[in-house]
Amino acid sequence: MARESLDWKWVGIGILILLVVQVALNIVFTVFGLLTLGFGFILFIVAKPIAYFLGGLLTGYVSPGVTIREPAVSAVIIAVAGIIFDASRGGILGIIVSGVVALFLAIAGAQIGERMQRGKA
Repeated sequence: MARESLDWKWVGIGILILLVVQVALNIVFTVFGLLTLGFGFILFIVAKPIAYFLGGLLTGYVSPGVTIREPAVSAVIIAVAGIIFDASRGGILGIIVSGVVALFLAIAGAQIGERMQRGKA
């Protein structure tokens, strides 16, 4: 069985989906944090990984065919870029941990998105 190459178009679309989901979560939890005098900021730290799962789910659902690897690559790129631009997360260990968490959550989301896509056909 030959392996298909990585579809970079869907990696790019996955990156855009992840950025939109993360920006939306940033806005919601920042407003909630201001309204609750800080509680929303704590929730943001706990709930931010949901963005990787949702990004994988959406990418897996809307992309044609089977695209499990593309959301995973997108999530790792976003996680590493986030660490690079926000140096307060802990250097190389932060990059590794964030990348691994993003990878597994995006894969889980993409697999569920693919199952949902097959169910609608």
